[in-house]
Amino acid sequence: MKLKIITVLLTISIIFSGCISQSAKNTGIKEETTDLKQEVTVPVGDRELFLDPLLGTSTSWHTRPLIFDTLLVSDREGIHPALASSVERTEDGKTWIFHLLEGVKFHDGTPFDAYTASYSLNKSFGDSASRYGLTVESIEVIDNYTLNVTLGKPFGPFLDEVAAAWIVCPNCYDSDGEFKEAIGTGAFILENYSREEITLRANPDYWGGAPKIQKVIVKAIPDASTQVIAFEAGELDVIGADISGIGLSDVKRLGEDPRFEIYTRPDAQIDIIGFNVESEYFSDKKIREAVNYGIDRQELVDSVLEGYGIPAVGPIGYDDSIPWTNTEIEGYAYDPETATELLKEAGWEDQDGDGIVEKDGKPFEINLIDANTRPYYRAMTEVIQAQLSKIGIKVNIRVLERGAYQTALKEKDFDMATIPNYGKRETDPYPYLFMFFCSKGTYPIMNNETFDGLYFRSLSTVDPEQREALYDQMQEVIVDECVCAFLMHPVKVGTAKKEFKNFELRHGFDGFIPFKKAYFSEE
Repeated sequence: MKLKIITVLLTISIIFSGCISQSAKNTGIKEETTDLKQEVTVPVGDRELFLDPLLGTSTSWHTRPLIFDTLLVSDREGIHPALASSVERTEDGKTWIFHLLEGVKFHDGTPFDAYTASYSLNKSFGDSASRYGLTVESIEVIDNYTLNVTLGKPFGPFLDEVAAAWIVCPNCYDSDGEFKEAIGTGAFILENYSREEITLRANPDYWGGAPKIQKVIVKAIPDASTQVIAFEAGELDVIGADISGIGLSDVKRLGEDPRFEIYTRPDAQIDIIGFNVESEYFSDKKIREAVNYGIDRQELVDSVLEGYGIPAVGPIGYDDSIPWTNTEIEGYAYDPETATELLKEAGWEDQDGDGIVEKDGKPFEINLIDANTRPYYRAMTEVIQAQLSKIGIKVNIRVLERGAYQTALKEKDFDMATIPNYGKRETDPYPYLFMFFCSKGTYPIMNNETFDGLYFRSLSTVDPEQREALYDQMQEVIVDECVCAFLMHPVKVGTAKKEFKNFELRHGFDGFIPFKKAYFSEE
């Protein structure tokens, strides 16, 4: 029976571009001739540092790509091999076989194989395996380097879930399952750890090629101004607006210093203002459209993001460089005249000349809640407040603590709300779509049966072309319902010393690409 299953799997093998060998090979870049110390010091804007890759802390987002690897890697170009060299699946999309690299070892010498991969996937999926409808029935070791994962039902974005599952050494955890030590297969090995500072050293035996950077020091520096002072004094080598929380104005100023270089990367993350469609104001679609026409997105990019952003068009991306983007969606141009006309059609006009539109004697005065989840959100909401005042809408900004903000979102205790880009990434956006647009989501701002049907059908659809068609339809429903205003896509920004070469920024929440190809050079 097993032989028959394997035969079926092999006939429909998924082909990866640039597939790597079954054996781990050292493909390190030739060393540059330089006397500069190959040591990089970076800050994160946390008060304490944590290493457990399964924790969703800021520190773990930035350190886990340095220490740990995944079976697969996902980016805007697709799914690529990492510790798994190839993947196969059955035609029904329920059974997946992973062929693993041979000869890879964890930092403590433990061999990486199907048993340790199984351990890691069980840790990652575990109790939360049913999220978004993913149900893992079994994870079976076929042989030392072959792993069979069987799902309860087909799950279209399954490989994205695998690409987010960090492979950990079983020795990372004690007998009670508590995290005790960071041991991965990654390009850097943990050398010293405290809540204030983490020191990593290069892994000379890294399966993907030994990095040139020999040491990485990660420091907890919660105060942004302290980071900037330390960077200008030469105590830090890299800082970034998204990574460490410093202001974009500081980044721009530092970029004018000949000692430093600015690095940017367009990103899929998006800033949104959500409407409470159950409120007395936003239950009328014309009002929601009026607000969209009343927001100048380019001004937001220029004044709030210092130009480091792209005006948003729709729910996913701004063009076809972002996967799953429906490029037929046109979005809203800034048009205050149309906004005023829509308000008038809905019965709202300035009848007493005070600059605020009224209806039945009641002024259009609404609350916009925010939790300052991004450093620039205060400025963003104030610009929106000023823009909407020009079309006669008075906006009161309420800044809440995180818990109170989340409660207000769930209980619909708002008129408008900032919607942080939780779950929004360059690859498959199914977590983000579920969280905010599915009626069963965490903080749903929409309740639409058509969307829900399309969403859950997409989860059970394995064929990429069919899924893309469903995603196009979902985006059309969201835009047609006009449940929010898509504002802008912040460009990921970092600043580094001029002599720090081949440095790149990583998409999503993982901050820096883990310096696998970076180095210091005076050239």
